[in-house]
Amino acid sequence: PLLALPFYVFPIKPGRHSGLLFPQTEFGFNNRAGQFIRNAGYYWAPNDYFDVTMSGDYYQAEPAWVLRGDLVYKLLYRLDGRVTGSYARSGADIMGVFVAGWGDAGLHPETFWLGYATGPAAGWHPISPGPNELMNCFYRLFYGPSAMAMGRVYQLMSEQAQFWEDSWETVPSAARPPIFGNSYGVFDPPRPEHDQSLSQLPSPSPEYLQPSHNWSLENARRLELAAKFLNENDELLDLLNANMEQVEFNRYNLEVFLSIARLYRQNLQMILDLGRMNDLMKSAAAAAGKPDASAAVGALDEALDLAESVRQRRNAALQDATTTWYKSWFPRVAEANGRRYLDKVDDVKDHYPVRTVDMSYLVYRELLYPLGDWAAQVVKVRNIYAQAHHLPSRERILDWKKIEN
Repeated sequence: PLLALPFYVFPIKPGRHSGLLFPQTEFGFNNRAGQFIRNAGYYWAPNDYFDVTMSGDYYQAEPAWVLRGDLVYKLLYRLDGRVTGSYARSGADIMGVFVAGWGDAGLHPETFWLGYATGPAAGWHPISPGPNELMNCFYRLFYGPSAMAMGRVYQLMSEQAQFWEDSWETVPSAARPPIFGNSYGVFDPPRPEHDQSLSQLPSPSPEYLQPSHNWSLENARRLELAAKFLNENDELLDLLNANMEQVEFNRYNLEVFLSIARLYRQNLQMILDLGRMNDLMKSAAAAAGKPDASAAVGALDEALDLAESVRQRRNAALQDATTTWYKSWFPRVAEANGRRYLDKVDDVKDHYPVRTVDMSYLVYRELLYPLGDWAAQVVKVRNIYAQAHHLPSRERILDWKKIEN
């Protein structure tokens, strides 16, 4: 007869060395998990400077598993430490996957579909497929087989959005009331709200038209990046227009993307035009120093005309977005059906759409930028200088906050 006995193999070699972790492994059964294996693992010690321990559990009834890793290292006699981590998966714990996209930031819901579709897929299958496969499947199903380079479209949309945010400075708001508190408590005293802004353009001196500072020099990196992103905006618009002509499904989604891409472009062009206005101010001062009064006044007029062009491009981008978004939105108006909208800025949370009654929240920071005040000061100095040199005055005033062309 044969008698089977359990046994372990113990190493007789002294010191650290690699091997299975049999003494720590547990096999068993319980009513909740069924059969299970715990702490099955492997110890790897390739040299005297680091080692890795990998172990895991498996539970049959759920089913579920846990992976654990532990790295111990010692480098250059000074740097030593430990890195640990674990990953668990329990099939029985998942009852569903919920993906939320909030419109509080003023985004159009058409921008959420990629997350809506791939979020649940990743939740149900966290290991496979990977992000790229999920996105590529989404593009084919959502837009149709003729869609091209949609991964690049989404990459450019994301990068342009990030620069749109980063291209302006965050400053305490002079237009909105302080925040009195949030979910964690009341602020005593209330804290200032914040908006985005850019430094103001220089004003010319009355006699020699010398600018007060060099805006382009102060914003050299901003101008460099704006030029780079404007080139990429060209690529984005080309891809969106091409896909508009050939996708089988969801063209309206691409219409919304086009309207957003044009808002990106308006911001980039405005930054670059501020740099050109600064350079025209310098040209006016150089001409005044010759002296060439006619050329000096001409440079100032060119800067003022460029400011009006910025206003018109801003308004055109806003109108395009409004027209596109209103295809699927009810209009945002001050009064409708006998009811008047209570225009009260939220002093707890900061949501872009509540800053204005209409769609102008999309260009809210541009409206706050004091380009109208700058233009009024330039016109004043320009007319004093022109009068002193027997040149005609300028009557046109930049109505910067007017959002209709």
